[in-house]
Amino acid sequence: SAGDLERAVPLFEQTLTDRQRVLGDDHPYTVKSRNNLAKAYESAGDLERAVPLFEQTLTDSARVLGKDHPTTRAVRDNLQQARSHLH
Repeated sequence: SAGDLERAVPLFEQTLTDRQRVLGDDHPYTVKSRNNLAKAYESAGDLERAVPLFEQTLTDSARVLGKDHPTTRAVRDNLQQARSHLH
């Protein structure tokens, strides 16, 4: 949120890698980390990485947390927002 995406994106990537290793791909914190990384990609203007990651995260979040979970709804909203920037 401070606008230093050059430093933030690698930190989000490392956090996701660490959470996948320690907690596994299906842990709710891992799902949230994936959403955060996708959001950082979107903020950096990298929609080619953001949209597919949001799509994967939405699928995983719905499966792990349920389609009506607040995290799943947030990911769905983020995906829609990112897709709207593609057009």
